[in-house]
Amino acid sequence: METSTFKEVNTITINCKKSVLVRRWENDQVEARYPTNKECNFNLDSDVLDIVAKSYLILSVPKNIEFIIERIYGNLETVGDLGKILIENVNGNCSIQSTERLTIENVSGNCKIGHITSSANIRNVGGNLSFIVENGIMEIHGVGGNLSGKADSVNLTTSVGGNIKIMTNRFEGNENQLRAGGSIKLNISDLDNTVINARAGGIVTINYQESNDKFTNGKFEKKFGSGEKEVQLKAGGNIKISDEEADFEINQNFGSVDDAYVDGIEQKFELRALQSSGFDFSDLFDIDGDISEKIREKTQMADEKIQKAMEKMERKFSFKEEFGMPRPPRPPRPPVEPQPRGPKSSPISTEEKMMILQMLQDKKITAEEADRLLRALEQS
Repeated sequence: METSTFKEVNTITINCKKSVLVRRWENDQVEARYPTNKECNFNLDSDVLDIVAKSYLILSVPKNIEFIIERIYGNLETVGDLGKILIENVNGNCSIQSTERLTIENVSGNCKIGHITSSANIRNVGGNLSFIVENGIMEIHGVGGNLSGKADSVNLTTSVGGNIKIMTNRFEGNENQLRAGGSIKLNISDLDNTVINARAGGIVTINYQESNDKFTNGKFEKKFGSGEKEVQLKAGGNIKISDEEADFEINQNFGSVDDAYVDGIEQKFELRALQSSGFDFSDLFDIDGDISEKIREKTQMADEKIQKAMEKMERKFSFKEEFGMPRPPRPPRPPVEPQPRGPKSSPISTEEKMMILQMLQDKKITAEEADRLLRALEQS
């Protein structure tokens, strides 16, 4: 791969057509590696380095560099302790080992986060999100898959398509809201002055200090102390709250800052770049823009169907609250005269099925999640 070096850099902006690896090293300069046969443009203006890469990119940087990730069409991986990171768009998966402060606006795939020094604000993760943060505050808004994490404190106002598993000492802020299509498991050591409002399609249980409560009617409210902090929980499955040791683990594996690890990634990038060599039509046609527009259209359609499913769940909850019992089954419909059959229409399109199968192939969702999503879309 080609190598370029730069000195006196404080901020780096990145636009990359493929995947990017960023590692922390002890040198005071920035090193960029990129495939020989692919174009990579650099513009150093004052202390801001702007990088536009047509292929894979490896960066070695000092600790205090600030990053602005405008768009990466592949995956993003960072190893080592980095400075502030702002991620506007990553189309693939995202792995952040350690950073001072993190802001994520859009990640289409899965995302895992390690050490955060001060805070992290995360929005719109299409796949699963996992984190283990010993210090700092996590703010999370919107996860398409499962959410699992461990942090000293959390501030959550989020909707999650799958399950939620959180280990934390306390909630920050006066109001936290968690909505999950699946189940919620919350292991928390400090609920002082907190009121819990929970609604579940399944069973709600709480084991905290001297309280051991279990509710099967879909609704639960419990106040500890003054109740000035409110935590709202809503789940399609069960909800479990406990101050005991968690019965689940969060396993995360990150890369290394060692030269051997980076050299191994370089060899993979070189091989993939050679395999994709040929004419580059990206300057003539906005192929990526067309793909992004289709993804937005499909996401909007999925959101509309999910919203309909949530409305059905709301009606079920409302019936329980008013009458204290599940909604009775509908009476059988009267028989109707058979009509000539026209062409059969499917409630879920072939393109939607292919998108879900592609997510399964890319390991963004599990087989169980894919099956649940297909059934949900067919029933909406």
